[in-house]
Amino acid sequence: MFRNLSVFLVCAFAVQCLADPDCSQRPKKEDLMNCCAKPPAYEDIVRKCSDKFPFQQGQPNFCVDECIFNETGVTVNGVVQKDKLSEKIGELYKDIPDFLPGVAKAIEKCDEFVRAKLVEIMEHKSAGADKCNPVASMYESCFFVDEMISCPASDWQNTDNCNRAKEFMKSCPMPYNH
Repeated sequence: MFRNLSVFLVCAFAVQCLADPDCSQRPKKEDLMNCCAKPPAYEDIVRKCSDKFPFQQGQPNFCVDECIFNETGVTVNGVVQKDKLSEKIGELYKDIPDFLPGVAKAIEKCDEFVRAKLVEIMEHKSAGADKCNPVASMYESCFFVDEMISCPASDWQNTDNCNRAKEFMKSCPMPYNH
């Protein structure tokens, strides 16, 4: 009996170890970008802003996300309009209705995170960093994590990389998860 119990405990421990992601090994961004379907209109805006503000290796690129928020009218005079943010996400994701129920919750969670971290981020913004405001990037990063975790099954790319990334974001400490 003890032998059977020992075998069971060893197997259960092995399964648990295999299921838990290694939180020291963050998924690569390129492994994540296409895991959850995004509306074509959003992809068009991202492409336009990425062309306008090309990525520089090793430098944060706050300008792309600021451009996205400006293009969609979410930012007015440098201030994010939460009601406009919710409205615009609703417009962009209207063809992916399974995504919309969690939007209001995500906006509130991300707004709390941005407000709490903004002063700290501005204090540590390097002198060589781009001149754009990091607020939109903070919102985008927070939304991205939420999108990965709550992506509807119909829009999820069920690949090993995507599934590992989702498990990482669900299980490992993330600044946006409360």
